[in-house]
Parts: sequence; structure tokens; C-alpha cells
Amino acid sequence: MKNITVKYGVDSITKQVEDDYTFGELQDNDSIKAALGFGDRTKALVDGIEQDRSTVIPAGATVRLETAANTKA
Repeated sequence: MKNITVKYGVDSITKQVEDDYTFGELQDNDSIKAALGFGDRTKALVDGIEQDRSTVIPAGATVRLETAANTKA
């Protein structure tokens, strides 16, 4: 288990997660969505760098979630 901090807007929470927890799992977690109030279209950043959904979140990381921009097909 490891602790991570998740920020969205001015709100943040600290959560204990499994060692192999990924950014995609974080973005799909309904309890975190409800606590911070974000929707399905987000991107995860660490130190301002966008992270791939399949990447494992490092222990002690602070993850900032931002609403992803709409893209044209």
C-alpha cells in the first residue's frame, strides 16, 4: 500500500492505494470522482507532465487532475 494525494481544482484528498495502482484506475474511481467532483474526461498530471493511463502512480505522488479539452475528429 502507498499514499497519494489527488487534487482537482481547489480540493484535494489523500488516499491509500495498492502498489500497482495506475493513473487510469484513479481517473475511473467513482468514490474519488464523487469526493472531488470531476467527470469522465480528465487528464492526470504529476509536476505538470501529463501521465499515461497505464502508468503506475509512484508512492507519495501528488496527482493533479484537470478536465481534458475536447478534441475534433
